[in-house]
Amino acid sequence: MSDNNAMVEMHDVGKWYGERRVFEHIALTVQPQEVVAIIGPSGTGKSTLIRCINYLTPFETGRIRVAGQELIGTRDGGRPSREVLRAIRMQVGMVFQNFNLFHHMTVLDNLTVGPREVKQVPRARAEARARDLLAMVGLADKAAMYPRRLSGGEQQRVAICRALAMEPALMLLDEPTSALDPELVGEVLAAIQSLAQQGMTMILVTHEMLFAKEVADRVIVMADGAIVEHGPARQVLEHPQTARAQAFLDRVLRHTAPAPPLVVEEGSK
Repeated sequence: MSDNNAMVEMHDVGKWYGERRVFEHIALTVQPQEVVAIIGPSGTGKSTLIRCINYLTPFETGRIRVAGQELIGTRDGGRPSREVLRAIRMQVGMVFQNFNLFHHMTVLDNLTVGPREVKQVPRARAEARARDLLAMVGLADKAAMYPRRLSGGEQQRVAICRALAMEPALMLLDEPTSALDPELVGEVLAAIQSLAQQGMTMILVTHEMLFAKEVADRVIVMADGAIVEHGPARQVLEHPQTARAQAFLDRVLRHTAPAPPLVVEEGSK
């Protein structure tokens, strides 16, 4: 654990469920303002890996330093205190596959409950921030609505705004388009692209390969319980160097339909 400027440092991290190994010997460093996409076959532990970063899922071996706090694997005696977990989760936003919005609350209340209850932000300031975020993703007119009245794409954009309302230093996104109908994917990807252009540090688990190539700085390929390749996004996705990464990408890209139109501004990643 050597780079004090890194947003995330993972060293020799391993995760098991009983006797079943999910992954081990994972090493990964993410710098501020970097966008890292994690890809790979289903069941290889991609989502589990990012859930270890904010300790939604404990891990057994190794160490993770995130937002200045250190987590230690449970087999090495690591049991983070409430204070450490609170410090991490104040700095790390999470966007899930299935939105996880509070359906008994309006969109505006979904965005303001965290800042008001956790950070003690005054209501007026929390609501002003929430409305700015909704405007950023094209949902300024949805503040008073309940999530059930929104499309899946709209709900996921609200979920992104809810995470951003806590003003995190790092965003973790766990396959944010996997639960959406194909015609709704583009609007969520556009919101994520906007965050990348604004310099938000992000770790993104995704199956949208063309999007990862345009937006990510680096791509990590996970397979068989390990990182099998990593490097600049275009290099990995267009010219993978390992046989395992080549086999995965050949299979995925051969069966991938064209992505929704995506406007990439000049000078973006």
